[in-house]
Amino acid sequence: MSVYKKNEDQIDSLMTADQNKEMFNDIAPYYDGANHILSVGLDHLWRREAVKRLDPKEDHVYLDVGCGTGDITLEILRQNKASRVIGIDTSLGMLGIGWKKIRQYGLESQASFREGNCLCLEFPDNSFDGAITVFCIRNVTDRKKAFSEMVRVLKPGSMLVVMELTEPMGLVMKPLFRIYASTVMPLVTKIMSSVSAYKYLAASMETFPKPENMKQIMTDSGLTNVAYSQMTFGIVTVYVGLKDIITKTP
Repeated sequence: MSVYKKNEDQIDSLMTADQNKEMFNDIAPYYDGANHILSVGLDHLWRREAVKRLDPKEDHVYLDVGCGTGDITLEILRQNKASRVIGIDTSLGMLGIGWKKIRQYGLESQASFREGNCLCLEFPDNSFDGAITVFCIRNVTDRKKAFSEMVRVLKPGSMLVVMELTEPMGLVMKPLFRIYASTVMPLVTKIMSSVSAYKYLAASMETFPKPENMKQIMTDSGLTNVAYSQMTFGIVTVYVGLKDIITKTP
């Protein structure tokens, strides 16, 4: 059984917002390297596929929620160099690394990062042509509120893409993943960063809503045409939904 337990102050995430912020500040210097190793390099493929669903267009402005070290923002600009991206994250440690990448590639005019909370987005209604959040929503204490805020700032008819790590199902993959999570992940992270952070990762994957439940949460938040697909034996799930052209933001 997981050592992480929800309580009355922790609605959806297994940690409070402050605990999550502290954790990601601590692991920021090791985050990219650890993820590449733990995913066996598949994290690049996952991000590419998520951004393909967003389908970035020229002169469109996109919101990268929980942008972390900026890899999704970079992937959006890789797929369409004439688009623009604003990324938000609560961790200044992660954002600092993201800014270094943006400057390294000379993309300051196309991308910007700022400290921000998806539960209270500091943008006007109908601001963005699309939004994406990758490996973030499981850390949010109120997912429905976060989705409602993302819907609010989207233009009518625009798409939200959500990618999240999920525990694979099935008689073979589920026990194999649990063995991997209990042996390989702690070994790698002991060398590189924080074992406790990646114990939390495994626990959060285990307790994350099943795809049909997640689909319902997104629908209840004001999204329409919500659909999902799974990758790599269910380790990653991608959800898409649209802001309705007619109905008002909830």
